[in-house]
Amino acid sequence: CAAACPTGAAGYALPPADTLMRKLRTLLATYHEAGGADPIVLLHDGEHGADLIDALARHGDGLPANALPVCINEVTQVGLETIAAGFAFGAAAVCLLVRERPRHDIAGLQQTLALAQQILVGLGFGTDRLLLIETDDPEELGRRLRGSKAGLAIGTPARFTPTGMKRDVLRLALRELHRVSPAPVDVISLPDNAPFGAIEVNVDGCTLCLSCVSACPTGALSDNPDRPTLAFTEDACVQCGLCKATCPEKVISLRPQLDFRAATALPRIIKEEEPFACTRCGKPFGVKSSIDRVIAKLSGKHWMYQGGESRIELLKMCDDCRVIEISRQEFDPYGAPARPKPRTTDDYLREREE
Repeated sequence: CAAACPTGAAGYALPPADTLMRKLRTLLATYHEAGGADPIVLLHDGEHGADLIDALARHGDGLPANALPVCINEVTQVGLETIAAGFAFGAAAVCLLVRERPRHDIAGLQQTLALAQQILVGLGFGTDRLLLIETDDPEELGRRLRGSKAGLAIGTPARFTPTGMKRDVLRLALRELHRVSPAPVDVISLPDNAPFGAIEVNVDGCTLCLSCVSACPTGALSDNPDRPTLAFTEDACVQCGLCKATCPEKVISLRPQLDFRAATALPRIIKEEEPFACTRCGKPFGVKSSIDRVIAKLSGKHWMYQGGESRIELLKMCDDCRVIEISRQEFDPYGAPARPKPRTTDDYLREREE
């Protein structure tokens, strides 16, 4: 759950993600400074993986010279930020070793690897740079590591120091990965349920009710206290879908993608309108398009607004002025016409007989 959580609300503390990333930074920097090339990072647990590596060293040829084993508490704790940092720090490949029949469900890990693989392919790293090795056989482990691709041409390995919450170090790792990638692009399309993306809004149907702003848990959607405005900050969006579910007009859709320009981009204005000013006191109290729509729907169709233009003018006033004007007109808001008598089964039977 901690590896999948896009906001860092759930975190794994043995060790924290930024600590593991700093460990990879030191390991790969030392390897490169010593003249090593094409490092393969092997992430394994201390129970199954350590025994397998020990058996390979005792009874086989041992690990390849460019394989760098990194022992962690659980392989399933590895998130996208760790994988991105590994490649940004100069790894030619990242391999994760699990049991042939894992004791715990690894569906979450597989989803993380699939997302990371799509990002790596989009940046020109190619396929088979990220491997999930499911085996209990030391010889099979050795064969898989020796079969890993090498000779990946990247830019100067990153040397950033990952510190902070998960979302912050994830953004930093992806930005550095983009910088050193063989074929950097601005935008990579991602599968559904990816923790990055944008939203699309049908602005013609949006009434600027701002329900989505209230529902957004990360602040990706924002408004302007001075005028009716809906703005979007893509870097903060985790594609949770709450805005889409909350929108009463159903005009919001999700677009999963990774835009590397979003980190430095200003909030994008999705829709902005002039505020509607009260016709009596001039105070802005709503959105002009929404007020016009309400007037069109109620004018001449509702009993409260069939008394001429003066009644329609009430809709163009703020809440305070509306009360004052209703009192001046001596209008009774409870003076609705009598409702028709409910029809019963006897009424229908009587009509049939007649």
